[in-house]
Amino acid sequence: MHKPVSDPVVGARILLVDDQLSLRRSLSLMLQTAGFETGNAASAEEALLALSQSPFDLVVTDLRMEGMSGIDLLENIRRRHPGLPVIVITAYGSIESAVEAMRRGASDYLTKPFRDIDLIDKIRASLTLVLNTHQVRSHGPERLGAPALPDDLVVSHPQMVATMIKADRVAQTEISVFITGETGTGKTRLARTIHRKSLRGTGPFISINCASVPEQLLESELFGHIRGSFTGATETRPGLFEEADGGTIFLDEVDTLSLSMQAKLLSALQEKQIRRVGSNKLNPVDIRVISASNQDIPSLIDRGLFRADLYFRINGVRLHLLPLRERGEDFYRLFIRFLDLYSAKYGHSRMVVTPRAMEYIKAYPYPGNIRELESFVEQMVVFADGQSTIDVYTLPDEIQHGLVAPARHEPVVAEPNRLDESERLLIESALARYRHLGEAARELGIGRTTLWRKMRFYNIPLKRTPRRK
Repeated sequence: MHKPVSDPVVGARILLVDDQLSLRRSLSLMLQTAGFETGNAASAEEALLALSQSPFDLVVTDLRMEGMSGIDLLENIRRRHPGLPVIVITAYGSIESAVEAMRRGASDYLTKPFRDIDLIDKIRASLTLVLNTHQVRSHGPERLGAPALPDDLVVSHPQMVATMIKADRVAQTEISVFITGETGTGKTRLARTIHRKSLRGTGPFISINCASVPEQLLESELFGHIRGSFTGATETRPGLFEEADGGTIFLDEVDTLSLSMQAKLLSALQEKQIRRVGSNKLNPVDIRVISASNQDIPSLIDRGLFRADLYFRINGVRLHLLPLRERGEDFYRLFIRFLDLYSAKYGHSRMVVTPRAMEYIKAYPYPGNIRELESFVEQMVVFADGQSTIDVYTLPDEIQHGLVAPARHEPVVAEPNRLDESERLLIESALARYRHLGEAARELGIGRTTLWRKMRFYNIPLKRTPRRK
């Protein structure tokens, strides 16, 4: 466990609410070791009594308790102590209840089991968010509100919905954001969305992949240089931090920074001023920092490869993006969206995917996540070469080789739920584009009667076309 250094939220009073005495004791000891003060309540009723008798800065509560539930406690806290952040704890299989709690105002959630550092991070983030929200409200209350979910992100998985709720809340504050997730999960797109919805939305959004710039050039790229400071520096040039002044800078793959570069970045973030390479002059910068990584930073800290103080500086609020393979129905929605997008781009209006091709498409693991899926869908549309159907032979080689094709004389066997879901979404997509069943059936390559039977099977309602008077 790494205790934050000079952290303004350390010393805050945390109320722990759980009907298990052993859990309350272990969490109290851990949080006190991290520098927080704690109080305990064995039920929601005890928690409300404790809050009425003594001030607390944050509440951590289990959702499932005897008597009043954690959701009921949250509702009472929202009415009686508005602005008091609440973190809810739930079992992994009950993530939907955590999302519902966040919709009702919880600041964050944790699923059991969790690491000590995860709870500390979320407590710090929630407390810091409260401080940032108060600061922003004092400067521009007319800009605050409850923004809608990002309109350029397809999200239905409960854990992703919770992440987007958090993203909406942090967007209009000045708190630093740390986005984690595998390559291709949409970290840059989420960073742009946060910037666009922020009070800095009209300012510049500057993005850099820290792994793409050689170590010896990275300092100049970030902070700029003066003429003659090194071989090839024929003119003075500002860095990306100065270009992002008044806006947001996005540091992707921040885990690849050397320890020396980490120290310089930390200094710039703490002092809010930078020094160009070769110069003795400090230049102030007004920026918001969003960082991203596909690595487990706490493990890098344990190995001495990443500075703990820098981590706590950039990790104001952490947003995690799930890999595509774990997002369930989001996969089909993204696939249909990309299919419609590139069908329109290349002049195709009736692109249909055969169930056999969909089996291959869904079976591929997509190590490149959403970015790879989008690329593959574009290839599918292009390889269709004007045809209305995407079949196995039009799929990219990676997808074709990712699933062993069954022999011609053998029936195609696949998981029913996979094909049922893909077929339902394809039918819904066709019905949305055509007024008549016959037209939709022709696009899908099936008969009208077959389409009607499948609509009844999937419980898809028939949209009646108004009669002409």
